[in-house]
Amino acid sequence: MELPTVIGLGFGFDGTTNWVNKHVVDKLILGVDEFRPETYSLARKFFVLWVLLTVFTLALYFTLCPLTYWLFYKRKNSKGKNLADWDAREGKDQIANEIRLSSWSIVVMAGMTAPFELLVEAGYTKIYWETPSDAYGWFYLLVASPLMFITFSDTCIYWIHRVLHHRLLYAPIHKLHHKYKETTPFSSYAFHPLDGWLQGMPYHVFVFFMPMHHISYFVSLAAVGLWTINIHDRTTLNIPFVNGAAHHTIHHTGFNYNYGQYFVFWDMFGGSYRDPFKYAPYNGKPLGKPDSNAAAKKVE
Repeated sequence: MELPTVIGLGFGFDGTTNWVNKHVVDKLILGVDEFRPETYSLARKFFVLWVLLTVFTLALYFTLCPLTYWLFYKRKNSKGKNLADWDAREGKDQIANEIRLSSWSIVVMAGMTAPFELLVEAGYTKIYWETPSDAYGWFYLLVASPLMFITFSDTCIYWIHRVLHHRLLYAPIHKLHHKYKETTPFSSYAFHPLDGWLQGMPYHVFVFFMPMHHISYFVSLAAVGLWTINIHDRTTLNIPFVNGAAHHTIHHTGFNYNYGQYFVFWDMFGGSYRDPFKYAPYNGKPLGKPDSNAAAKKVE
């Protein structure tokens, strides 16, 4: 799980926060015309970045989640069914509960994530801004670094996620995300803040030891946000070796399976892989009652 933002595609966090400080905080709030970022306190930098992360993540959530919900959950086909095969049988208040939890969690997680981006601004990471001068540089920027970013985060998140299912951690931290077995797009950020922060941490840790262009970094974070929503919408493209929405649905219905974030390789290696197309609802059979899956009650 990540706090995605598309700010920084042209400016980076540093440029974006400076723009907000200059044109919003200084000019509109404080009535100051002179722009002197070197005088800003750490507390001010943190607060502005926290607000930015919160606003942009909430904007993503309340834009894409309602859209995918309408497309896959509300629209009916000729048979009167929706594409997600969802009937709100876990309660009419599910969506409202997920929105309340997600909104609270996004605000808290943004505050927990802001220190990472303050370190980015301060130059403590290996993020670089220079435009590549040769083919190798462009290959690294466009292909190699994003692939390493995904591979590293997928590996870390698999094991973090699996550990969160241990009985000592599941109830106090991860159980909140598993309140509903039949997910919706609004489930995507319905985490305990510590849970979401732990699973989002690898994205930020990566740039402390691997070079990554600031545009690649921000595009990757934005893609993470889109993916987080996608794997909770119950619709899937069935791409080989990709841990799609079907796999993650089985994780919620079967509990001890498909911990991966992007790929299925670690699940195969760790013995936790379950082919979603052999199980309901993707094998054509309806799911049982929400609490009837014995596997869902089993905690490692």
